[in-house]
Amino acid sequence: MAGAPRPDDQSVAPKTEAPAQPTVQPRSTETPVAVPEQPPIPSARPSPAAAQSKTADEKRGTADGQDLSAQAASKGKRQNEAGTAAEDNYRGDVFRKLGSVNRTLPPSLQLAARNNAVVKFVIGRKGNINKLRILETSGSAAFDQAALGIIRKAAPFPSIPPQAASASLEFETEIGPF
Repeated sequence: MAGAPRPDDQSVAPKTEAPAQPTVQPRSTETPVAVPEQPPIPSARPSPAAAQSKTADEKRGTADGQDLSAQAASKGKRQNEAGTAAEDNYRGDVFRKLGSVNRTLPPSLQLAARNNAVVKFVIGRKGNINKLRILETSGSAAFDQAALGIIRKAAPFPSIPPQAASASLEFETEIGPF
């Protein structure tokens, strides 16, 4: 066997193995479910009861010349929501203004306080302070007076917007080192 390569023959190229490739195993052996190319498009169909009530409302309003659907869409709720939003925005403006006031108090006053002082105040329609008092004391009369001074320093506040429901708004805030 002269033509067959021998195992000790150097002329034979060594075999190289390809690196193992990761294989993806199917998670399930179930057969796939056939999916239609496009799902059906749902269409809205009025129910017979809805159609009857609409025509009944239309007939009822035309008998006496009133449009009942216009009455049902009352502006009261929308105006109330606008008033609430205006009031919420205003409250945010007041607390932002309080935050911008220099609230630094001497360390001696801060050490005398045992708690934060809770201050209650009422702002009138034009932004002036109508009432101002300590709701919960800090434990130090001097600190309580300084807390009231911070509120006075922030005044006058912006005018209450006309959309707000009331002519004055009440606020409570904590002032203190804690």
